[in-house]
Amino acid sequence: MVTLSGAHSAGVSHYPSMDPEFARHLKTKCTPPSNIGSDPTLSLEIQTPNRLDNKYYKDLKNHKGLLTSDQTLFDSPSTKRMVKNNARYGANWGNKYAAAMVRMGNIGVLTGTKGEIRKNCRVVNYR
Repeated sequence: MVTLSGAHSAGVSHYPSMDPEFARHLKTKCTPPSNIGSDPTLSLEIQTPNRLDNKYYKDLKNHKGLLTSDQTLFDSPSTKRMVKNNARYGANWGNKYAAAMVRMGNIGVLTGTKGEIRKNCRVVNYR
């Protein structure tokens, strides 16, 4: 899971709760609201937001994780060493990430009555 979380090196998020000083800094990086809505977004990783790389882990080491679930990977004794290694050895992380994506792609997809297409991705459908 630590390896796959590196996908947060690219993408955006809505504003989470976080350290007030870091939040003030991030607000200067916000994209303006679109005509679709007024909910501004922010890149999940601020150093190289459009590139899948190990800068995400370097941000976690510097306590600059945007999401609490991400920052917890560094703050937790059980995963801290993995975050440090991923930050230090980018090529190794890239190889592990590629292998993990292949393994995840081989997970059987549930179909028919065994599976479910959610009407809202955040909520399990009522039966």
